Amino acid sequence: MNEVNYRKPSDIKQIVVIGAGNMGEGIAQSFAQAGKSVKVLARKKETLDKCLQQIDTNLKLFAEFQLLEETAEVIKSRIIYVPITELSEAIRGCHFIVETIPEVLADKKELFGRLDGCEPDVILASNTSSITITTLTDGMKTAHRVVGTHYFNPAHIMPLVEIHKGKHTSDKVVEATKDLMLQVGKKPILVKKEIPGFIVNRIQGAIFREIGYLLDEGIATPEDIDMAAKAMYGFRLSCVGPMEADDMIGLDTSARVSGNLFKTLSNRTEPSATLLDKVKRGELGIKTGSGWYNYGGRTRTRVLDEINRRLLKQLVLFRARNK
Repeated sequence: MNEVNYRKPSDIKQIVVIGAGNMGEGIAQSFAQAGKSVKVLARKKETLDKCLQQIDTNLKLFAEFQLLEETAEVIKSRIIYVPITELSEAIRGCHFIVETIPEVLADKKELFGRLDGCEPDVILASNTSSITITTLTDGMKTAHRVVGTHYFNPAHIMPLVEIHKGKHTSDKVVEATKDLMLQVGKKPILVKKEIPGFIVNRIQGAIFREIGYLLDEGIATPEDIDMAAKAMYGFRLSCVGPMEADDMIGLDTSARVSGNLFKTLSNRTEPSATLLDKVKRGELGIKTGSGWYNYGGRTRTRVLDEINRRLLKQLVLFRARNK
């Protein structure tokens, strides 16, 4: 492999976001707020129209919370929406590409195969939430310039981005990507070894496995589980991390509790029956009007507005604590 000189973050000016769904719209907005020019690509015009409308709504909320350094109009002027007809033409002149298409391995591999021939100094990033980069890039000639950038929903609000590499990913690509995330105001963390699900989703997976057990066994309701999270461990985790909390509790106490508790935790390898029953009935959450909660006919936009307002209050506090 010939070493490539990748651009410095200040020289990465043109971003391409492939996919205009929940994650794509937030990622595009984050780059545009940081001064980058952004192309959002999708196959359907209606998907792009929906993305445009949601970003407009998001920016109005950011302005309301005094989280914008420029006007919404200036930020929106940096984003263009392009229906994909010829991919090679749509990505011409770009400096950094991030894909946000659905988590289907075959589709992602097909896309990266098509991106394999673009300019050699363009970094290719995947927002995959579970697939390893080595798996995604199998068969690619330029696997060395592919890196994982795992954002979290809603991507325009959540500060964290997990950066993970594949067997062939260049260290220069990892460093350039980390520096870019810092420049645009994100808080990147590095996954030091390749593993499915990375850091956050493995932790969340363990939590959701136990939540599924509590639901299936009738030990708690969805409402009480949410209150347990919001009024205790989530409340503390917003400013005191789990390792800090362990030090606060005392590692000897933590070891004793772990010894008593771990043997009783769920070790199932399949989703909970309660969850699968919800899916079977078509109760999929906000997008269908009911999931664990009934949204009473409220639109997706209205529900997201309520959630985003809560999260933006957190973002204001987070930025104040982490200047």
